[in-house]
Amino acid sequence: MICYTAVAITLLPAAHSTTDTVRVCLAPASVQMVAGNTDAAIDALRGTFTSFLTGPSLGVQPLTSRLASQVREEARATACQYLLITTFKHERKGDHGVLGRAASGAVESGAWNVLGRTSSTPTKVAAGAAISAATATREIASSLRARDELTLGWRLEAADGRVLVDKSEKRKATNDGEDVLTPLVEHASESIVSAVKGAR
Repeated sequence: MICYTAVAITLLPAAHSTTDTVRVCLAPASVQMVAGNTDAAIDALRGTFTSFLTGPSLGVQPLTSRLASQVREEARATACQYLLITTFKHERKGDHGVLGRAASGAVESGAWNVLGRTSSTPTKVAAGAAISAATATREIASSLRARDELTLGWRLEAADGRVLVDKSEKRKATNDGEDVLTPLVEHASESIVSAVKGAR
């Protein structure tokens, strides 16, 4: 005789639905560098913002378009609820203690420059972004000298075009090779998360 034993199977709640995740489209940063690699700065900003803004209820979708009009079109196509546009400027003090402007040959790229003139799982994503950002951030830090100043600007727009956040912050390096970028991005990310929560 064959006996069958009934086994009760308890179904656990499904993992957090991706449909509940707020998506922030991240446009390529507009970067001005006195020294160092502009592409590394763009990578550092993208990776660091992605690592800070990725979580159970928040996700980041990096965009590739560089023109403001195209960035908005790309953001609409990906159904992002928010669009984040950033700027990054590296300035160096002169010999007489006067803050020097970015070199005239500094490269600018990204959507913000045009805009300003005209008006996997979350855990894996965050981990990958953090690793990529750490490498790029080290390269940026290696080009910084004591008293260099970084300015980070961030603008968060809702899908309907409303501007929820439009801020900038400056920070000076106290030592050669200091990582000034990460704390700037962390502070900006906190204000972005607060704005997203307030808008929901």
